[in-house]
Amino acid sequence: MCRTARPQPRGRRAESKGGPVTDEVKVEVRRSGRTFEAEAVLDLGADAQTIWDTITDYDALARFMPGIHHCHVSERHPRGDGDELVVVEQRGEFRFMMFAQTMQVLLNIENRHLHSSVAKAVRFDLGSFFTRRAIEAFEGRYTLTRLQVDGGSPRTHLVYTALIGLRLPPPPTVGHMALRQNLVVQLEAVAREVARRAGRPDARPRVV
Repeated sequence: MCRTARPQPRGRRAESKGGPVTDEVKVEVRRSGRTFEAEAVLDLGADAQTIWDTITDYDALARFMPGIHHCHVSERHPRGDGDELVVVEQRGEFRFMMFAQTMQVLLNIENRHLHSSVAKAVRFDLGSFFTRRAIEAFEGRYTLTRLQVDGGSPRTHLVYTALIGLRLPPPPTVGHMALRQNLVVQLEAVAREVARRAGRPDARPRVV
């Protein structure tokens, strides 16, 4: 779990029906030694169910999420009331400018229906250029908060936090820039997919 303080929802009202709906993505990354803490707030013009269906549709991630080439649920353990524990295998790449590093990861994901999804990595493989212990820890968390609106379209805050611990320190600037760049690209993709599923296929999120 990311230890940084989470920003409070800004409470911006939804636009009236028929008016423009704007999606926003804000990403911050902090570094302390070999540990990176990231936090993103997505202000989305969609209901919580649509967003939940998007972020937990693991078999579809490779279709809309840049950097993910394959995603497969290998185990699923229901816990009642829509909660579940799933084991997910992912293959993809981490990109920075002209460079790309392939990676495979096995994730344990605990889903609390329409509330939070917490993923913890239990195994990494970063290919031949890095040891399998190059990343010591990864935990990512999605949290959904419905916004209070007076009529108009529904709005939801999707907060994503991540904690990444490295075995070896990266270059001071490159590590920070690379992580933020990848997060912005991936979370913009999430916002676009949510908009598409909400019936707004031409929506483009704004990075703030």
